[in-house]
Amino acid sequence: MAKQEIQRDTTGIPRSSSPVPFVLPLVVFLMIASRYPEFSSEEEPRLILTTTYWYVGMVAAQVVLAVGLLVYFRKIYQQHFPLRISFLSVAVGAIGVAIWIGVCSLQIEPKILEAMGFDFSRPSFDPFTLDGSGILAAFLFFRILLLAIIVPLIEELFLRGWFIRWVEDPEWEDLSLQGLSWKALLAASAYGVLTHPTEAIAAFIWFGLISWLMNKTGSLWDCVVAHAVTNLLLGVYVLIFEQWHLW
Repeated sequence: MAKQEIQRDTTGIPRSSSPVPFVLPLVVFLMIASRYPEFSSEEEPRLILTTTYWYVGMVAAQVVLAVGLLVYFRKIYQQHFPLRISFLSVAVGAIGVAIWIGVCSLQIEPKILEAMGFDFSRPSFDPFTLDGSGILAAFLFFRILLLAIIVPLIEELFLRGWFIRWVEDPEWEDLSLQGLSWKALLAASAYGVLTHPTEAIAAFIWFGLISWLMNKTGSLWDCVVAHAVTNLLLGVYVLIFEQWHLW
């Protein structure tokens, strides 16, 4: 069987070959996230409030730093991926959230992990236990902002802007997002599983769905929009049905 030829952009537009613009925003985000305070509804109200202030401050720092880096590197992103968005991305994002919620509701992964002796339970904090409308509003604002805007941008720029193209070929900078090999597509789903161990099955399916969209349209921004739609609808679902462990 003949080896599939890698598709490359032939417009001749010069592109940066440095992964830093694609990697740095996510690295900074994760470094701050690793220091998140742990919430517990069993703590005293005063301690919960103090913890919430720290959390909101850290999330605000994530937002400011992420926006700053994204704006700083914007020309490099535009070199690699001209802005192009299709309505299909919205539909895929809506389908994606239904898959995520449906699969996660089965609770397969936590049961397997528990049987293996691991504990990967996610924190489950009800923000409506907070005293004061101001801190509650700040908590919800930054949580949704991260969920629906910041995370889709920095994660898709890292994953599909650089990582899977690098997996496909170390000379990645002019690779098309269409026609990538199974190696690159499986790398995307593997990333999803590793970063969502308690929702591994849902993550494998969801990241595969976004890879299908990527191959269909060849647009990174379609992937960002689909990711944003899924996360926004997931946030709405969490707030309405109080499924705090899902966000």
